[in-house]
Amino acid sequence: MAVTDRKQIALLIDAENTSWRYIELILREISAYGFATYKRVYGNIEAVQSWRDVILKYAMTPIVQFNYTSGKNASDSALVIDAMDILYAGNVDGFCLVTSDSDFTKLAIRLRESGMLVIGMGEEKTPEPLMRACEEFKYLDMLQKEQGDVKEEGESGHDSENILPPRDKIEDEITRVINTVFPNEEWVRLADLGNTLPKEIPGFNTKHYGFSKLKKMFEAFGSRFEIREKSEGDSLPVLYVRERQ
Repeated sequence: MAVTDRKQIALLIDAENTSWRYIELILREISAYGFATYKRVYGNIEAVQSWRDVILKYAMTPIVQFNYTSGKNASDSALVIDAMDILYAGNVDGFCLVTSDSDFTKLAIRLRESGMLVIGMGEEKTPEPLMRACEEFKYLDMLQKEQGDVKEEGESGHDSENILPPRDKIEDEITRVINTVFPNEEWVRLADLGNTLPKEIPGFNTKHYGFSKLKKMFEAFGSRFEIREKSEGDSLPVLYVRERQ
């Protein structure tokens, strides 16, 4: 990604539903899109206190809220209000909402309606509506387990509780995405498909299926898909993929 393409991201973290232990993973994932210009952590005093060292280390802004009445989460409201203020200020290209709480589903939808990139991060317990409301969603607990521990090629890394399609169904899902998003293309650029799959299949990551790269995944699916290289001018060959005819 060129420097001029790097996006300014508002990072808003629900500390009451997210462990401080994910912070390095969160920031690393954001760096793939751009950089966090806002870094705010929301929660009651106990939740924010658990983030204290991380907040100081990464120059984050703590937003501590006391619940005014029983059963009402004031920190959730504060996060939503701040998100809308940031949206209308027009200083960012996107938002990263770090939470597993479905109460933020409407916020994610509203931000996307305003043309914002919305990246969601949470644990596997995150309800599906919130995941699908985000343009991309990342499972922090699964990614953390996979850090520096890529399985042998073809060895699935997810368990029965994961809502991702199982190994024997993911090929069908990939075919669905190709036919839906690229209906008129005989061959699809592998890079374009790689950018599309996490948006159409929330939480998609080749490592969940035991592959370090998308190319290796398609090579393993050789009975269903075929890959070819195509030279485009003086540039390096580009990889394309299609369902085997």
